[in-house]
Amino acid sequence: MTPSATFTSVETLAGEGRTRAGRLAALVLAFVVLLIARDASAINQPDGTPIPATMGLQSIFTARGESIDALRDAGVTPERFVPGCRLTFTLVSRGPATFRNSFGWYNVTGSAPAESDLHVLIPCDAPQGTVATLDLSREPAYRGGEIAFFLRTPEDGASGTCSGGDCCGRIGHPGRTYYSERRFNPDSVASGGTGYIHLLTYDSRATRDAFYFAWEDLFRGGDNNFTDFVALVSNIVCSGAGAPCSTGMRGVCGQGVQQCRAGMLACVPTIAPSAERCDGVDNDCNGTTDDGMGLCPRGEVCDRGVCVPPCLERACFVGFRCTDRGTCVEDACVGVMCNEGQRCESGRCVGVCDGIRCPIDQVCRAGRCVDGCAGVTCDSDQVCVGGTCVPRCQCRRCAASETCQADGRCVPTSCAMISCAAGQRCVSGACRDACDGAVCPRGERCVMGACVAEPAADGGASSDAATDSGATMMDGGVSPGDSGAAMDVTTDVRRPSLIVDGGNRGCGCRVLAPTRAGANGRWALAMVLLALAAAIHGRRQ
Repeated sequence: MTPSATFTSVETLAGEGRTRAGRLAALVLAFVVLLIARDASAINQPDGTPIPATMGLQSIFTARGESIDALRDAGVTPERFVPGCRLTFTLVSRGPATFRNSFGWYNVTGSAPAESDLHVLIPCDAPQGTVATLDLSREPAYRGGEIAFFLRTPEDGASGTCSGGDCCGRIGHPGRTYYSERRFNPDSVASGGTGYIHLLTYDSRATRDAFYFAWEDLFRGGDNNFTDFVALVSNIVCSGAGAPCSTGMRGVCGQGVQQCRAGMLACVPTIAPSAERCDGVDNDCNGTTDDGMGLCPRGEVCDRGVCVPPCLERACFVGFRCTDRGTCVEDACVGVMCNEGQRCESGRCVGVCDGIRCPIDQVCRAGRCVDGCAGVTCDSDQVCVGGTCVPRCQCRRCAASETCQADGRCVPTSCAMISCAAGQRCVSGACRDACDGAVCPRGERCVMGACVAEPAADGGASSDAATDSGATMMDGGVSPGDSGAAMDVTTDVRRPSLIVDGGNRGCGCRVLAPTRAGANGRWALAMVLLALAAAIHGRRQ
């Protein structure tokens, strides 16, 4: 249906209403007609022409057994592609075109390619059904990274016919070149910067990791049938796969990575939901952190990701207060509500990964150090590196200072022949402890190159600060700026310690107690000190 026919239908339908209700019904029906007409041609040329303009392309897909709707499924993106090691190019149809066009690829650089970088795979004299292969692992012209595609036509710029009577599109001869990256097309500026569309792409339903390229070979669109040259290229995926993204889900499930799904980018979660535990993370992805029963041993409460003894008799250190849950919370953070992915520190919300330095080869996600490639599934001929899917080095090339390994990853040449022990990583040609310089999230410590839950010491107290003798809770100042280390609060030779929260919306205040043997003595000492304080207070009265 043409736009003029659509608007004629609107007027007719609106005029048929005999009553106000009838006219309203007619207008609603007319609006539906407009929506249908709009959806049926989702892509238009700059002059408003719906494309593809004929059913010829649909006939080609139907004959090949593809469940593709030539109108609904047409796309002008992706414009760039990540190739596998070995690509297959198939000439599906040349249609009724007079021009005998050639088709090929070029390296994506951000600029229009020079003619020397236009590599023809299907020449102008190739018949329908021609199959060509491209082995990028052995292709000297391939620079590594993304590639794009072009169509070379013999069109004369002045007359619109075959240049010099030669209707074979060749590199180095007069003619026009159209690119999958639209901004480089010769008629992109002429149409006001948006560019006439010369290529429609379709994700194949019958062939995995394959796209159809349907070209229109005439300047400014011609007849817009897009059957002038149709090719199928297999073993390519859309550009952008492997990049970090947000899934829109809650908790740890919100962290994702871009993956190609049905020819389009989709954000796939990298961490699956699991049973909730006391770690300051929404493990089960229900929108609430550290919720549920039985997260901590009997007699302890979960305080911002760490199981701690409850504050006794409302006693907390200076600058903190005891909540109804039995936990000491920083005064500045009382009532502060942070968004998901944040925590309160000194009254302000900061990122959950702030202050965390993960071990070598790990990344911080949702406040936890994890293997960046855990849960990431890469497409064929790709490998995960640091959470991102990239082509295997046999295809993409390594840097001059790197060596390609059999697993498809590039490593520094200085480490290529070095094998390190468990828990170590090669850095600059030498094995280093993977935990060197690591600062794990609160309640965890680095062991063998990974941040793991801190084992509970006696009574559930954390052993992440020291192994000194414990002492009772005492008033004491906390140095500003300290964010997680055990801090001296008295000159007692046994150094009683306070574990500060590190900013996780407050503080779980508790003491370190390595053994139960001295527990009664410490309580007795506490009672003596309290009695002494009361006596001194009484004398002052």
